[in-house]
Formats: sequence, structure tokens, C-alpha cells
Amino acid sequence: MIVHASDIELADYMADPDFSAQVRTADDYLEQLKRIFAGTDSVEPCAGLGWAKVADKVHFRPEELTMWAGSNGSRKSMLLGQFALDLAQQAYRSLTISLEMPARRTLERMFRQAAGVPQPNAAQCDHAAAVMRERVYLFDHVGALSIERLVAVLRWARAKLRVQHVIVDSMTKVVRGDDDYNGQKEFVDRMTEAAKETGLHLHIVVHTKKPSDHIERMPTKWDIKGSSAVSDLAPNVITIWRNRAKESNPEKEPDAPDQILDVQKQRNGEFEGKVGLWFDPRSLQFLGQPHQAARAYVAQRRLQEA
Repeated sequence: MIVHASDIELADYMADPDFSAQVRTADDYLEQLKRIFAGTDSVEPCAGLGWAKVADKVHFRPEELTMWAGSNGSRKSMLLGQFALDLAQQAYRSLTISLEMPARRTLERMFRQAAGVPQPNAAQCDHAAAVMRERVYLFDHVGALSIERLVAVLRWARAKLRVQHVIVDSMTKVVRGDDDYNGQKEFVDRMTEAAKETGLHLHIVVHTKKPSDHIERMPTKWDIKGSSAVSDLAPNVITIWRNRAKESNPEKEPDAPDQILDVQKQRNGEFEGKVGLWFDPRSLQFLGQPHQAARAYVAQRRLQEA
């Protein structure tokens, strides 16, 4: 579903809430902590990555942020389009706020990914739409967006669409200057507050610095453009690297990954490490194994009202 920026009224979501109701004491959590220490507390399920080999290693918890970092052309947005489909397969609702690309163009790529073919026919388009129905939403606004309006959209999306995940692509369209360190720190602070307030998991796309020697090496969290607060304050940081050397000489290492997804920080999880992915240019899918065939996503039943 495409949400047009001009069609929603955000005035009711602009004002900051009264946080006094969120003040807690030890007694408020006493019984839950007893169950945790006794090993009898139920574990709340969390969304994960869509590749089986890491599905149980990376978790996207409510009230947290994940920074997805990569260079220009590293296919960050394309990979996150597939991630939104993976969230839908796990029965999570997501909103993609794509400030750099029109919603129709984003959906064109996602239809190919959902159908697993380069040119979906009418029936396959219907199937792709069914995969996304009531689970995948796109905010159709290209251009800058203030922090205040972004926070209002997050509140609105949580209240009206009942989404659990929001992808913001990218921070550059909210904080315009790479050297605006105070603005970047404020952005991360406000996104952290918004995640805590709404219960959302926020996925923020950020860019990495250009290499000084023009050789594109695998980035680290220290390569994110701007303030170190971007990686310091975020609970989770994932970098995305495109293997351009293989593209230039595919015969040299034919089975080498086309893409490396590097979980560099997972504050509340144990796994950190690299995940190799293989890119299928026909379907635009990122696959977990070399020579693996692209798959059609499964159209789930309608979501029940929460």
C-alpha cells in the first residue's frame, strides 16, 4: 500500500507526549525479573533476517534502532526492499519511508523480488501484491523531511497502520550536511526516543565515506559519514558491501559472495560477523547460497486484527 504524504494529517502526532507515565520503579518489574532469573519468563518473538543461515542469529527487537550503512551504489535500498518482504513473510508490518526514490519505482523492484522473475506477468503481479497486502506500506515522499515531521509520521504509522518496523532511507534527507555533527546526534537521539515511545524498530539507512585511495574496501562502523554518535548510540549496526572486484573479473572467484552483509554491532544479541550473499540480477534477489535459484515469495493469509 502506498501512503501519500499529502493524504495524511500529522497535526495530532507532532506534539511530544507526556513521558511521566513511563517512570518506573523496581517493584513494577519485580515479578517479571523473578521469572527471568528462574528461566520461566516467555521470550517475545522478534523479526530476523530472511536467510536461513542467520535467521536465528540477528534479531530486530522492539524499541531499537539498526543503522544500515554502505557506499553509494552498494544496493542498500534494493536489499532493504527484500528485507521488507522477509518481514512480511514473518507476519510483521513495515513502512518504508523512501526519501530518495518514488514509491512506484521501489515497488517495481519489489514486485520482481516477490515474484522471483525479471518480468512478472499479470498473475505474478497479483501474487506479488498479495504477498505485500496489509504488511508492506510505502510512504510516497521524495525529498527532505524534517525530524519533527518524520517523528510525526512514525507515530501516525504505529497508531493507524499498526506497523512494527519502519525503514528510513536515508538519514541524508533528514540531516542534510555530512559535517552537521550536532544535527546527526540530535537525529539519532530523536529516533531513539521515537523507537522507545512507539515500540517500533527503526531501520535507518546511512552512507559511508568515500575511500581516499578510490579502492572500495569492506566498510566498518567507523566509516559511516559524519558524527561517531551515529554508530555509538545505535544498538545495532550492519554494513553492506558490494563485491565490485568480482563483477569486474567473475572468473577469478566465481563462488565468492556478491555482497557481504556485516553485522558489526548487536547490543542485545551475541552474533557479530559477516554474512555472504549472492545476487540474482534477474529477480534482484539476494540469495543465501551460490548457485541458488530465486524463489517466489508466499502470499500469506490476511492478517487478523490485533
